[in-house]
Amino acid sequence: MIKSTPKQKVVIVGGGVGGLAIASRLASSSSMLDLTILEKNCKGFVGGRCGSFNVNVEPYGTFRHERGPSLLLLKDVYEELFADCSPNGMTAGDFGLFFRQCVPAYQVVFSEDGDSILVGIPDKMDSVDDLRMEMRAKMNSFEESGAEKWDAYMRATSAYLDCGLPNFIEEKLDLASFPNFIYEALKDKAKAWPLLPHSKVLDNFFVSTKMKAMASFQDLYVGLEPYENKQEFAGGVITTTAPAVFGLLAALELHPSNPKCGVYAPIGGFQAVSEAFEKLAESNDVTIKYNSTVTQVTEEGVYLLDSNEPDQSSFIAADLIIVNADLPYATKTLMENDPKHFGNDLSPEHIEKIRFDWEEKFLYSSGVIAFHWSINKTLDCLNTHNVFMETKNVRESWETLRRASMKKKASSSDGAMNFYVHRATKMDESASPENCDAIMVLVPCETLLRDKVCAKLPKTEAIAKYHEQFSDEMIKHVKSIVLKRLSALDDLKNLEAHIVHEVVDTPVTYSDLYNVGAGTPFALSHGFGQLSITRPSSEPPNKEKLLYVGASTRPGNGVPLVLMGAKLVANKAISKLKNIMG
Repeated sequence: MIKSTPKQKVVIVGGGVGGLAIASRLASSSSMLDLTILEKNCKGFVGGRCGSFNVNVEPYGTFRHERGPSLLLLKDVYEELFADCSPNGMTAGDFGLFFRQCVPAYQVVFSEDGDSILVGIPDKMDSVDDLRMEMRAKMNSFEESGAEKWDAYMRATSAYLDCGLPNFIEEKLDLASFPNFIYEALKDKAKAWPLLPHSKVLDNFFVSTKMKAMASFQDLYVGLEPYENKQEFAGGVITTTAPAVFGLLAALELHPSNPKCGVYAPIGGFQAVSEAFEKLAESNDVTIKYNSTVTQVTEEGVYLLDSNEPDQSSFIAADLIIVNADLPYATKTLMENDPKHFGNDLSPEHIEKIRFDWEEKFLYSSGVIAFHWSINKTLDCLNTHNVFMETKNVRESWETLRRASMKKKASSSDGAMNFYVHRATKMDESASPENCDAIMVLVPCETLLRDKVCAKLPKTEAIAKYHEQFSDEMIKHVKSIVLKRLSALDDLKNLEAHIVHEVVDTPVTYSDLYNVGAGTPFALSHGFGQLSITRPSSEPPNKEKLLYVGASTRPGNGVPLVLMGAKLVANKAISKLKNIMG
């Protein structure tokens, strides 16, 4: 009698984008794997921060809001996952995932005078020729030859993108991309040198503060500021200052002809993205256990609690464990649980000892205060994606990333700040009832400050205490500043009277829902000290049966980068499983 070879057990902690993607990649690579995803949230909230939520407001109807990403980049990376892992050649569309390009990509509004410009208009799209001409004329009104200078900046940043994406993010050597990268970096006395602080390169290209603002707002998304810090080595690019190479983000969103570039909207919101990833995993026979909170990760397996059966705890043995929980939280809270604190006893009387904590040794991206507003009228003055930028108190506006300055603003009568506004309904009418709008305002802010007292409290008590760092008074004041800045557009002067429902998220919200370190939805920051090979590895030292995947490990934050990381980690997982098998 021939004995069948037992399947190798792989447990994935967390059903975020990284967990779902790596499960599909592993399951589609071998029929000899038994894959289980353990997700602490209920079905409908799979996907981690990549998701939406609905609110029903009478008598209007249902409004959909995004809690995580709201714009989709590198569409091909999403489609590749389905092409690589789908049974029978099914596409993303077969799983309910459809995309629509946002043209223009952005509206940039200058808060002081209400001036605005539409940017991100593809060259090969005749239907928007008039918009393209208006954009270029507007740039020329900002400064002499503004449009030509923008073209030059786009050429340099496109070269950054074409070289940086394959070589440093996907970890695929692409020698053909280096000559143009080197040419753009060195020409005109190296004015676009990618290792300089971003502000220095912007000064080399532009005179107008409006042009500089248009070329740098993406730094907000990686939790860095563009300005040189003369008190730090290399102007701060190792820590908190964005290096000029991050101009590739501007190219990724706004370049008119690079085939990698463009901003898209997923129809049905990012919940449709997560649900498509979930269906893909299930089609590959991946088991997803919802309401399953992992409390401890060991070399042999994981301990967990099922919220549907609170009187029971369990242990799942595994040949390999892949942690998709946020790395700074996982290393501190899941990996460092003292056996004397938990032991193997996860009975109900010990549940209250579950903690929420994170590593302080890392540098974090900014936090956000997110206002989700259901509006009882349409806001046609807004594009799908909008950024409101300061052009007078420019440096001060970036300082809102720091706790001290935010406290100062919370007690002052006004404050300079840059922020982002998403209007989903422009691209997808299903986001709100007829003649209404659903908008999200993201205001960068400080992260949570770790409290050693909270680290020892039960999670529910710790979260309650962390709420004190974002008082109602602060939130109210930030909201008042946002409304004032929005009123730079005439149609938004009386916006508050049309808000029929409001949900406010702070760093505490993201910590509570998703266990993210420091409460930042953008994970670890991306200064050179935490970029590429200096970012935490997916392979922790001395842990042969453990891997990490997600935004705080390599290659970085953002759904496309997490998907790329999942592909890389899947290959490492296959090698580890072969070694374990012998």
